[in-house]
Order: sequence, then structure tokens, then C-alpha cells
Amino acid sequence: MHIVEQIKDNIQVTPFAGLTFRGLQGIEDCPLLLAVFTGSLQADKIVEKISLESIARWYAPSDKFTPSRDILIASVDGSNGEPPIVIGYSRVGWYTSGNDIRLYYQDSFLLEEWRGKGIWQAMVRQNESRLRQIAADHPATTHKFFQGWAADTQLEWISVLESKNYQVVRRFHNMLHHLDKIPERLLPAEFAVRPVQPDHFRKIWETQKDINEGLFEYVAEDWTEEKYQAWRVNPSHTPHLWQVAWYGDQVTGMVLTRINEAENKARYRKRGYTEHIFVRQPWRNRGLASALIARSLTILKAQGIDEAELGVDAENESEAFGLYQRLGYKTESIDTWFRKPMGTAD
Repeated sequence: MHIVEQIKDNIQVTPFAGLTFRGLQGIEDCPLLLAVFTGSLQADKIVEKISLESIARWYAPSDKFTPSRDILIASVDGSNGEPPIVIGYSRVGWYTSGNDIRLYYQDSFLLEEWRGKGIWQAMVRQNESRLRQIAADHPATTHKFFQGWAADTQLEWISVLESKNYQVVRRFHNMLHHLDKIPERLLPAEFAVRPVQPDHFRKIWETQKDINEGLFEYVAEDWTEEKYQAWRVNPSHTPHLWQVAWYGDQVTGMVLTRINEAENKARYRKRGYTEHIFVRQPWRNRGLASALIARSLTILKAQGIDEAELGVDAENESEAFGLYQRLGYKTESIDTWFRKPMGTAD
């Protein structure tokens, strides 16, 4: 459905009877976003408990994000003169990837009873209009793409993206390892795993940065000095669980093992994370990754954890997906990445 845009008092009107869009007006809108976010995920069978405080934190202003412009709230007219009803919203933004690529993304949520009416397609078109405005201020030489994501249960959202000519570019597997049986893998003799100290943080960070530059999901803005300083003091860190391998004074590989106690309590589970699994190129194919993962799983089990989670690009050139399968991880869900060159017709 094509949108006829009329801009008046920050509201765009569409041919769907009573459908309008506006930006985030302030903190008073956060409960509306929370209700839509929760209802949309429930419709897609996604279990995620989010607080009002989390919504307010996610959508706080920043140097790249203006809530009044980059949150697009969809409303329909209320009945019998009642105020408009908020039925969906989107957030848009952008980041720089490798090879001079800039990606303009949207996250979009819509209540179940308003799906199948062309509203989600109208929201995508509105999102793209805002993203084109953002892109107009960026270098013309940059390769520009629209981007969206979908979990494998978000069938209607996937259908909407495909109807707007978005193409699948990658699939990421969210994998679980149940800790009843942990593989035995010995650390190769030439490497040492040492307790992580604060003066190790810089080298660990720089190693992650170097490896991430070659990944499909690379985000250049995540690797600034400002980001490092925030990462260094991140209260969610559990460096006493990290498994970092050294060859002399060089970081050769790592698994940044993590437990989120608050999340486990809220979801009535005992899950840990084996994240940021890397081995630097000169030391690959020696069994180092397997050994670090096995050490991480053993440590999580000793902490009373029942299962470990990781995410992996199924097309990762290091063949990590196959390694994780051999170590006992199994796919729990799949997230699909969609892209469309900016300028492509619907």
C-alpha cells in the first residue's frame, strides 16, 4: 500500500483509516512502547521480560539517536471520540560496517490484532523515509543498505520484509549446550590461561577489535575509545569466569564467559553464556578454541549453571558453527538478517 505523506505537527497521515505516525514525545510514552513491545513478542511466541526502566534506557537520546524523529509510533483513531490508540512502533538507526558499507536498520513491533491490514507495510515505508533523510547527510560514496532482522517465529514480520523486497543475507544460530555432559579437551601445551587482571583488559579489547573487523556483523562504532572505557567498567562483566589464552605476552584466544543472575531469576532458569569466542589466525587449528570452550562449560557447571548459550553466524569462515555442533551445542532458534539496497523499488 502506497503512503500519501502529509506532514503537519510531526504527524504523517496514511490512506488507512485513522492511521497516523508520530515521534516519541517524552518519558510518558514509554509505558505505551512497553505494552506494544510485550504484546508483539507474545504474538510471535518470544519470551522476553522487559521492564519499563529498560525501555526508557534503550530509547534515551544519544549523539546518533533522536527519539522524537527516530521512534515512529503508529496510532489509530479511538472510537466514539476517544484518544488515538497506539498499536505499534519502530525504531530506526544506522551503523558503519566493513568495506565502506553503511547499514540503515529498523526494529518494528505491531500488536497482533492489527496485523494483516497493510499497517506493517506502511510502517516499513515510513521507516525507510526517515532512514533516507538520515542517509542524505552521509557520504555519497558509501554503499547504503536498508536492514532488518527477524527471529524464526516472527513469520508475519518476515512476510512483510519480503513483500518490501528485502532479501535474506545471513542466518545466525542461537545455540544451547546442556551441561550434563561436557566434552574433555586439553589445553595445548604451548598456551597458558591466566586469571584476568584489570591490566589485561586493553589487550583483550584490542584482540576482540582486530577479529571483529573481519566479521559480517562488524559495527565500527562499537570499537571507539569511548566504548572501550565503558566496556572496561561494565558492571555485567564476570572476568573471573573469562578464559583467555596467552602465548607469552600475546592474547591468542578467548571465551568471555558470563552469567546474568538477574536474568536467570526473572526467567526461572540457570543459564550462562559462552560469548566472544575467538582464536587469532596464527594459532588456529590447534584445538585451542575447543579447550577454552570446554573450560568455560566446566566453570559454568561448577557455578550451578545448567546450560550455556552462544550465537554464531552459520556462514562464519572459520567454520565455528560446525565446531560448536561437535562440542555438543544444538540450535535453539535462528535469527535472519535481511537487506535491501537503498533506492530499490518496492
